[in-house]
Amino acid sequence: MSTTFGILTSGGDIELENDCLPLSSKNEDYFEVVAIRRNNGSLVWMNVLAKFLPANTKVYPLDNSAQGIYTIGDVIEYKKTK
Repeated sequence: MSTTFGILTSGGDIELENDCLPLSSKNEDYFEVVAIRRNNGSLVWMNVLAKFLPANTKVYPLDNSAQGIYTIGDVIEYKKTK
Protein backbone atom coordinates (compact mmCIF):
# COMPACT_ATOMS: atom_id res chain seq x y z
CA MET A 1 0.00 0.00 0.00
CA SER A 2 1.42 3.38 -0.94
CA THR A 3 1.76 6.18 1.59
CA THR A 4 2.46 9.87 1.12
CA PHE A 5 4.46 11.52 3.91
CA GLY A 6 4.49 15.22 4.69
CA ILE A 7 5.89 17.64 7.23
CA LEU A 8 3.66 20.00 9.16
CA THR A 9 4.12 23.56 7.90
CA SER A 10 1.80 25.30 10.35
CA GLY A 11 3.94 24.60 13.43
CA GLY A 12 2.88 22.58 16.41
CA ASP A 13 2.40 18.83 16.53
CA ILE A 14 -0.35 16.33 15.72
CA GLU A 15 -0.73 13.06 17.59
CA LEU A 16 -1.41 10.05 15.37
CA GLU A 17 -4.47 7.92 16.11
CA ASN A 18 -4.04 4.21 15.35
CA ASP A 19 -0.85 5.06 13.41
CA CYS A 20 -2.81 7.45 11.12
CA LEU A 21 -3.61 11.16 11.02
CA PRO A 22 -6.87 12.04 12.77
CA LEU A 23 -9.58 12.92 10.25
CA SER A 24 -9.71 16.46 11.60
CA SER A 25 -6.04 16.95 10.58
CA LYS A 26 -6.21 15.78 6.98
CA ASN A 27 -6.27 19.27 5.45
CA GLU A 28 -3.27 18.99 3.13
CA ASP A 29 -2.80 22.77 3.14
CA TYR A 30 -0.95 22.29 6.44
CA PHE A 31 1.57 19.83 5.00
CA GLU A 32 4.47 19.84 2.55
CA VAL A 33 4.84 16.46 0.85
CA VAL A 34 8.37 15.13 1.34
CA ALA A 35 8.30 11.44 0.38
CA ILE A 36 6.14 8.66 -1.04
CA ARG A 37 6.41 4.96 -0.28
CA ARG A 38 5.14 3.13 -3.34
CA ASN A 39 3.26 -0.15 -3.52
CA ASN A 40 6.47 -2.00 -4.44
CA GLY A 41 8.08 -0.87 -1.15
CA SER A 42 10.38 1.75 -2.65
CA LEU A 43 10.47 5.16 -1.02
CA VAL A 44 11.25 8.29 -3.04
CA TRP A 45 11.87 11.87 -2.02
CA MET A 46 9.28 14.30 -3.40
CA ASN A 47 11.13 17.36 -2.14
CA VAL A 48 14.84 17.66 -2.93
CA LEU A 49 15.58 19.53 0.32
CA ALA A 50 13.73 17.17 2.68
CA LYS A 51 16.71 14.84 3.18
CA PHE A 52 18.67 17.78 4.62
CA LEU A 53 16.17 18.45 7.41
CA PRO A 54 17.13 17.39 10.94
CA ALA A 55 16.66 13.65 11.40
CA ASN A 56 14.18 14.22 14.24
CA THR A 57 11.80 16.27 12.04
CA LYS A 58 8.39 14.60 12.29
CA VAL A 59 6.72 13.30 9.15
CA TYR A 60 3.04 12.46 8.92
CA PRO A 61 1.31 9.79 6.83
CA LEU A 62 -1.19 11.76 4.75
CA ASP A 63 -3.19 8.95 3.19
CA ASN A 64 -2.45 5.66 5.00
CA SER A 65 -0.77 4.46 8.18
CA ALA A 66 2.79 5.39 9.12
CA GLN A 67 4.02 1.78 9.20
CA GLY A 68 7.11 2.68 11.23
CA ILE A 69 8.05 5.96 9.53
CA TYR A 70 7.67 8.91 11.90
CA THR A 71 10.68 11.16 11.20
CA ILE A 72 13.00 12.25 8.39
CA GLY A 73 15.58 9.95 10.00
CA ASP A 74 13.18 7.01 9.58
CA VAL A 75 12.81 7.86 5.88
CA ILE A 76 16.59 7.95 5.46
CA GLU A 77 17.04 4.62 7.27
CA TYR A 78 14.21 2.99 5.27
CA LYS A 79 15.81 4.11 2.00
CA LYS A 80 19.09 2.45 3.05
CA THR A 81 17.33 -0.92 3.29
CA LYS A 82 15.61 -0.76 -0.11
